[in-house]
Amino acid sequence: MKRGREFPSVTSGQLHSMSPIPSPTLSAPSPRVNEGMSQGTPACPSSCASTSASKRGRGRTRGSVWRRVLGPGPGLIPISVNKWVDVPTEVKEYIMDRVLDHFDLDYTRHEDVRTVVETMMTARRTHRNRMHAYFKKFPSKEAALLKPHLIPQKNSGRSYAICSPAKHLCEQNKKNRSKLTVNHAAGSRSFQRTRACMKNQESGNINPAELYKKNYTNKDGIWTSEGAREIYERMDAFQRKCDLEGKTYTEIEVYSEILGKKSGYVRGLGRAVKPPPSSTLTTQSSDLQHQLAKARDEIEAMRAAREKDLQEFAKKQAEMEATLRDHREEQRVEQERIRLEQEERMQMEQERMRKEQERLRAEISKELEKKMSSVMEKKMSDMSKRLFSQFGGSKR
Repeated sequence: MKRGREFPSVTSGQLHSMSPIPSPTLSAPSPRVNEGMSQGTPACPSSCASTSASKRGRGRTRGSVWRRVLGPGPGLIPISVNKWVDVPTEVKEYIMDRVLDHFDLDYTRHEDVRTVVETMMTARRTHRNRMHAYFKKFPSKEAALLKPHLIPQKNSGRSYAICSPAKHLCEQNKKNRSKLTVNHAAGSRSFQRTRACMKNQESGNINPAELYKKNYTNKDGIWTSEGAREIYERMDAFQRKCDLEGKTYTEIEVYSEILGKKSGYVRGLGRAVKPPPSSTLTTQSSDLQHQLAKARDEIEAMRAAREKDLQEFAKKQAEMEATLRDHREEQRVEQERIRLEQEERMQMEQERMRKEQERLRAEISKELEKKMSSVMEKKMSDMSKRLFSQFGGSKR
């Protein structure tokens, strides 16, 4: 697919901003690098042209054959550059721009840029290793110079499949393939494409076990092998255990736990996913241990403070209970005193009332006697007068 306007070409800023990839140092290149660059393919941009003014002379390492070997050739990266960081930035930009002619990528995404750059690094390293293995067979440098390693062209009439190195590579790949215990069923679809399709649009999370099942089952849901089904069951059991214990987990943790760890690569997730560096894990482990020790110290301090507070509370509670008992005793004594006073007062009042009643009775008795005596005297005098009047009148 031809690149469109929605996917701009990669810039040097994007190459330098990638943390996993070392940024190239723009040091002055060697004359051989410049010489190789000047003999690149016509499609190479003008920025890749050499700035050296030296002419190509004669010698053992001169000529069109060796220019094809030492120069960029179809791969555009000079073979004479020892390290990836020494590859010119404009060459990297040109290759990444050419990738857009065949692949639908978005260089604004960090994952796409990292995957393309790592693929270029792997291809360059593989080619250098193949060249090293080829020239290592010769007994001397002179013998190797007589038979330079030529990369077969597409239209040269020479089939790459019948070359002895290619046959050896095919046999080796066949042996490696036969050692695989599981085979994925995703076809040409990459692991990252499957991850993007299965990602939850709301939470952005992916179920690692279901992702593995998607890659290793066919369209009818049948497992490619019994080993793949067992791995899925182990992943699912591991996730359930983490859920029951309340632990969080990531894809990298689940796949590393079940499939094993490998330096710089996470089995089952492709090249775009990288495990955290061991130094980062060590730092995180030490930080976690430090945080754990700090948390333990804080817990011990909180426990000691809590025990101290409990002791103070128990002491205050005992004091309050003693004070309450004293107060209750005082209340009981006061109530008893009040009761005795009330009883004494009532007795005194009753005695006073009794005496008052006796006095009143005595006074009443005296008054009655007095009245009765006066009445009797009056009656006696009246009777005397009546009798006197009766008896005195008759005598006359």
